[in-house]
Amino acid sequence: MDSTNKRWKENIAEAMNETQNNRPSKANTTIMLPSWTSYAVCILFGFLLAKTLVTGVQTHHKNLDRDYQTGGSVALLMVAEDVEHYKLTYGKLPDDLPSPIAAVIDVSYEKISNDHFRLTMPHGNSNIIFDAKDDKIYMD
Repeated sequence: MDSTNKRWKENIAEAMNETQNNRPSKANTTIMLPSWTSYAVCILFGFLLAKTLVTGVQTHHKNLDRDYQTGGSVALLMVAEDVEHYKLTYGKLPDDLPSPIAAVIDVSYEKISNDHFRLTMPHGNSNIIFDAKDDKIYMD
């Protein structure tokens, strides 16, 4: 029995010495990472670098077809505004387009009646049409 208590006393004394001597100081705190962490980080950055080199960096968004259609619709409305201005000034629709922009963007003008006209502008394989009667733009 005496030897068991003696071992306990030695173990307790050894544990006390270890805890008193090896106190971690707040200034020298280090974090130990597992050895695989650095490899995982290098692989991740390598993958991102390879992806960027292969695909490149896209600095501008791609223009969709609707973006061009919207620009065409705005241009068509500007030509229609010129026709309406001519009608207000002279009291009738013009026989030819009074808009200088119409020739540049290839707008065709159709006078249907004294108050009704239609503008058509090509857009790819289709046409953008402005009908003054409905005051709407259609895609044909």
